[in-house]
Amino acid sequence: MSENCIIPDPDFEWFDGIYVGSKDGTTLPPNKIDFSKIIPYMTANNKSFNDLSPEEIETFKFK
Repeated sequence: MSENCIIPDPDFEWFDGIYVGSKDGTTLPPNKIDFSKIIPYMTANNKSFNDLSPEEIETFKFK
């Protein structure tokens, strides 16, 4: 990408390019839910994550 394609955002002058999850940033907490399985379930049942019961969520947690 050339320099003239970059549009600086004045609201993010402080950003140093290190963000959560990057190799130099804070590590993310471990994921406890298998989203590759819960998302199709939510789509099939027309539910958002907030609509799921604790029992439903429990079935998709990694063992």
